[in-house]
Amino acid sequence: MSNETVKANSDVLFIYEAKKSNPNGDPDMENKPRMDYDTKTNLVTDLRIKRNIREYLKDSGKKIFVDTLADRKVSADIMLNHIVEKVTGSQESLDEIFSENEELRNLWNTLTEHLEEDKKTYAELRRISKTKKDKKDPKHVKTIREQFPKFNNALLQEIIKQSLADIRMFGGAFAVEGFSSTYTGPIQLNWGYSLHPVELIKSNTIVPTMSSSEKDASTMGKDYRLYYSLIAFHGTINKYLAAKTGLTQEDVRLFREAIINSVSYKPTRSKSDQYSMFYLELEYADGYNGYLRDLRDFVSCSVKEKNQPIRSVDNLNMDFSKLENLINANNAVIQQIHLWRTPLPGTAFDAFGKNLDANIKAKIKDVAFKSGGE
Repeated sequence: MSNETVKANSDVLFIYEAKKSNPNGDPDMENKPRMDYDTKTNLVTDLRIKRNIREYLKDSGKKIFVDTLADRKVSADIMLNHIVEKVTGSQESLDEIFSENEELRNLWNTLTEHLEEDKKTYAELRRISKTKKDKKDPKHVKTIREQFPKFNNALLQEIIKQSLADIRMFGGAFAVEGFSSTYTGPIQLNWGYSLHPVELIKSNTIVPTMSSSEKDASTMGKDYRLYYSLIAFHGTINKYLAAKTGLTQEDVRLFREAIINSVSYKPTRSKSDQYSMFYLELEYADGYNGYLRDLRDFVSCSVKEKNQPIRSVDNLNMDFSKLENLINANNAVIQQIHLWRTPLPGTAFDAFGKNLDANIKAKIKDVAFKSGGE
């Protein structure tokens, strides 16, 4: 897969299921599953899905910004300073950054040209840039004072773009000494919601608590879960923002892999029995600058039998005809379709694609990897 920067917009539809679990607890509501109580549908924030993706990226060996230091959550400025110190403290790491930015390398060479070999370090440039001005200062010292801020800003931007996969995908805000910048992520996800009404399970469990007493102490805690929820997300990938964060084709491939695999990647007590079911990405032609709209609006989901409790995807009918009509009608602006569906046989998702025109079907490229948990 190419490291070429993304040059096309995309619409994304992602669907996963949650069985007898809590897809996204609301801390302001006793950690009950987030709900739209008017429609009795389940809600899941984009941050929940991004957390899954970041965890997957980290365990796959990718550097991420939203992380912990020594198992502690830290502020953005502390994390960025840590990353900067790690990169700038190694000439090998700096050379790797410079290999992708010739202008930055030339500026480095200009700033370090008259320094002794063992003084050609980021730390020395920074030290000189902070020294008080003196009329007797040699020309190269004046040059460092004048141009180091420009170099430093450019270097920090390259570190962020080249080193941090989650920033290239989702963006972030930074404010450290001499550097302040905000990146809007080219990959945006809306809040997810269930495609059908859900039913809450209410149960009590014993929750151990810390106590100074020698006696066993415990309190009754409520464990809120749903019987079943089929949750859909819509997202977009923006080519203009991709150019600013450095999002590459390889990053998008990794995003597809991560969003599908991460749902069931590390099941916790409340997040067990959650599995990805469907991923669709409409990648548009280079000259198309818009989006078709939220793809969930074109997917219908209904109960197979009236008054039947919903306990699995087998209890639901999925109708993709409106979505297929939308895709057929916009054949001219669609360059490629990336498709993945659960390998479980005989699910409602097998129906997608049957009504697509032949010329559209030829644009389908299967997302080829296994989903975790399947």
